[in-house]
Amino acid sequence: MKFQGKIDSFAENNLGHGPYIEIPEDVYKELLKTTIDKRVKCTLNNTITVSRAMAPKGNFHYILLNKEVLKEIKINVGDAVLVELQPDESKYGMPISEEMEEVLFSDPDGSNLFHKLTPGVQRTLIHVINKFKSSNLKIERSFVILEHLKKNKGKIDFKLLQEDFKNYRNNMKF
Repeated sequence: MKFQGKIDSFAENNLGHGPYIEIPEDVYKELLKTTIDKRVKCTLNNTITVSRAMAPKGNFHYILLNKEVLKEIKINVGDAVLVELQPDESKYGMPISEEMEEVLFSDPDGSNLFHKLTPGVQRTLIHVINKFKSSNLKIERSFVILEHLKKNKGKIDFKLLQEDFKNYRNNMKF
Protein backbone atom coordinates (compact mmCIF):
# COMPACT_ATOMS: atom_id res chain seq x y z
CA MET A 1 0.00 0.00 0.00
CA LYS A 2 1.43 3.33 -1.05
CA PHE A 3 0.84 6.75 0.44
CA GLN A 4 2.48 10.15 0.66
CA GLY A 5 3.86 10.65 4.16
CA LYS A 6 5.79 13.25 6.07
CA ILE A 7 8.84 12.66 8.23
CA ASP A 8 8.06 13.83 11.75
CA SER A 9 9.94 13.42 15.02
CA PHE A 10 8.93 12.62 18.56
CA ALA A 11 10.33 14.99 21.17
CA GLU A 12 13.33 13.68 23.05
CA ASN A 13 12.59 11.68 26.22
CA ASN A 14 9.27 10.36 24.88
CA LEU A 15 8.88 6.63 24.54
CA GLY A 16 9.81 5.90 20.94
CA HIS A 17 11.64 9.16 20.27
CA GLY A 18 13.14 9.97 16.93
CA PRO A 19 12.00 10.27 13.32
CA TYR A 20 8.80 8.53 12.27
CA ILE A 21 6.09 8.43 9.61
CA GLU A 22 2.44 8.41 10.60
CA ILE A 23 0.44 5.65 8.91
CA PRO A 24 -2.97 6.72 7.57
CA GLU A 25 -5.70 4.91 9.52
CA ASP A 26 -7.19 3.22 6.42
CA VAL A 27 -3.75 1.90 5.41
CA TYR A 28 -3.12 0.63 8.96
CA LYS A 29 -6.47 -1.19 9.13
CA GLU A 30 -5.94 -2.78 5.72
CA LEU A 31 -2.43 -3.98 6.64
CA LEU A 32 -3.69 -5.44 9.92
CA LYS A 33 -5.69 -7.92 7.85
CA THR A 34 -2.53 -9.35 6.27
CA THR A 35 0.29 -8.93 8.79
CA ILE A 36 1.06 -11.54 11.40
CA ASP A 37 2.54 -9.35 14.14
CA LYS A 38 2.33 -5.83 12.67
CA ARG A 39 5.70 -6.33 10.95
CA VAL A 40 6.02 -4.59 7.58
CA LYS A 41 8.58 -3.85 4.92
CA CYS A 42 8.71 -0.09 4.48
CA THR A 43 10.06 1.29 1.19
CA LEU A 44 10.84 5.01 1.15
CA ASN A 45 10.99 7.02 -2.11
CA ASN A 46 11.40 3.74 -4.04
CA THR A 47 14.99 3.75 -2.74
CA ILE A 48 15.46 1.90 0.53
CA THR A 49 13.46 -0.87 2.18
CA VAL A 50 13.61 -1.47 5.92
CA SER A 51 11.80 -3.95 8.15
CA ARG A 52 9.76 -2.24 10.84
CA ALA A 53 6.77 -2.67 13.13
CA MET A 54 3.61 -0.60 12.99
CA ALA A 55 3.48 0.92 16.46
CA PRO A 56 0.69 2.75 18.30
CA LYS A 57 1.02 6.22 19.81
CA GLY A 58 -2.06 7.83 21.30
CA ASN A 59 -4.71 7.87 18.57
CA PHE A 60 -2.43 7.04 15.60
CA HIS A 61 0.06 4.43 14.34
CA TYR A 62 3.53 5.01 12.96
CA ILE A 63 6.71 3.53 11.54
CA LEU A 64 9.80 4.45 13.55
CA LEU A 65 12.85 5.33 11.48
CA ASN A 66 16.38 6.30 12.43
CA LYS A 67 18.88 8.95 11.40
CA GLU A 68 20.88 6.48 9.29
CA VAL A 69 17.86 5.73 7.07
CA LEU A 70 17.10 9.43 6.63
CA LYS A 71 20.73 10.14 5.80
CA GLU A 72 20.91 7.31 3.27
CA ILE A 73 17.98 8.65 1.24
CA LYS A 74 18.89 12.29 1.91
CA ILE A 75 15.70 13.40 3.63
CA ASN A 76 15.07 15.33 6.84
CA VAL A 77 12.36 15.78 9.43
CA GLY A 78 9.57 17.76 7.79
CA ASP A 79 10.18 16.36 4.29
CA ALA A 80 7.51 14.59 2.28
CA VAL A 81 8.25 10.99 1.36
CA LEU A 82 6.62 8.31 -0.78
CA VAL A 83 5.94 5.31 1.47
CA GLU A 84 5.10 1.77 0.45
CA LEU A 85 4.18 -0.71 3.18
CA GLN A 86 3.71 -4.42 2.68
CA PRO A 87 3.51 -7.31 5.12
CA ASP A 88 6.89 -8.67 6.16
CA GLU A 89 6.53 -12.40 5.65
CA SER A 90 10.14 -13.24 6.44
CA LYS A 91 10.80 -15.86 9.10
CA TYR A 92 12.13 -13.39 11.67
CA GLY A 93 10.44 -10.16 10.57
CA MET A 94 13.77 -8.84 9.31
CA PRO A 95 16.64 -10.11 7.16
CA ILE A 96 19.11 -12.46 8.83
CA SER A 97 22.74 -12.59 7.70
CA GLU A 98 24.06 -15.68 5.96
CA GLU A 99 26.76 -15.87 8.63
CA MET A 100 24.25 -16.07 11.47
CA GLU A 101 22.17 -18.63 9.56
CA GLU A 102 25.28 -20.78 9.14
CA VAL A 103 26.18 -20.56 12.84
CA LEU A 104 22.59 -21.51 13.76
CA PHE A 105 22.74 -24.43 11.31
CA SER A 106 26.09 -25.64 12.66
CA ASP A 107 24.99 -25.55 16.33
CA PRO A 108 21.67 -27.39 16.77
CA ASP A 109 21.62 -26.95 20.56
CA GLY A 110 22.25 -23.22 20.33
CA SER A 111 19.77 -22.91 17.47
CA ASN A 112 17.11 -24.68 19.50
CA LEU A 113 17.60 -22.22 22.38
CA PHE A 114 17.62 -19.25 19.98
CA HIS A 115 14.32 -20.36 18.46
CA LYS A 116 12.72 -20.66 21.92
CA LEU A 117 13.30 -16.91 22.47
CA THR A 118 10.46 -14.50 21.77
CA PRO A 119 10.35 -13.13 18.22
CA GLY A 120 11.27 -9.67 19.52
CA VAL A 121 14.40 -10.94 21.29
CA GLN A 122 15.34 -12.95 18.19
CA ARG A 123 15.05 -9.77 16.09
CA THR A 124 17.15 -7.82 18.60
CA LEU A 125 19.92 -10.43 18.39
CA ILE A 126 19.72 -10.53 14.59
CA HIS A 127 20.03 -6.74 14.59
CA VAL A 128 23.11 -7.01 16.83
CA ILE A 129 24.70 -9.23 14.17
CA ASN A 130 23.44 -7.31 11.11
CA LYS A 131 25.02 -4.04 12.19
CA PHE A 132 28.49 -5.43 11.46
CA LYS A 133 29.94 -5.30 7.95
CA SER A 134 32.72 -7.80 8.59
CA SER A 135 31.74 -11.39 7.90
CA ASN A 136 34.20 -12.57 10.55
CA LEU A 137 32.61 -10.35 13.20
CA LYS A 138 29.14 -11.60 12.26
CA ILE A 139 30.30 -15.20 12.71
CA GLU A 140 32.12 -14.42 15.94
CA ARG A 141 29.19 -12.56 17.49
CA SER A 142 26.70 -15.22 16.38
CA PHE A 143 28.87 -17.87 18.01
CA VAL A 144 29.12 -15.85 21.25
CA ILE A 145 25.33 -15.38 21.35
CA LEU A 146 24.69 -19.12 21.07
CA GLU A 147 27.34 -19.89 23.69
CA HIS A 148 25.73 -17.28 25.97
CA LEU A 149 22.34 -18.96 25.53
CA LYS A 150 23.77 -22.39 26.36
CA LYS A 151 25.65 -21.06 29.38
CA ASN A 152 22.52 -19.29 30.70
CA LYS A 153 20.03 -22.10 30.04
CA GLY A 154 18.32 -20.31 27.16
CA LYS A 155 18.10 -16.90 28.81
CA ILE A 156 19.57 -13.66 27.46
CA ASP A 157 21.09 -11.15 29.82
CA PHE A 158 22.17 -8.29 27.56
CA LYS A 159 24.60 -6.87 30.12
CA LEU A 160 26.31 -10.24 30.49
CA LEU A 161 26.20 -10.74 26.73
CA GLN A 162 28.21 -7.55 26.27
CA GLU A 163 30.75 -8.93 28.74
CA ASP A 164 30.83 -12.21 26.81
CA PHE A 165 31.57 -10.31 23.57
CA LYS A 166 34.37 -8.42 25.31
CA ASN A 167 35.81 -11.53 26.98
CA TYR A 168 35.78 -13.48 23.73
CA ARG A 169 37.66 -10.68 21.98
CA ASN A 170 40.20 -10.44 24.81
CA ASN A 171 40.78 -14.21 24.81
CA MET A 172 41.39 -14.18 21.05
CA LYS A 173 44.35 -11.77 21.31
CA PHE A 174 47.80 -13.32 21.08
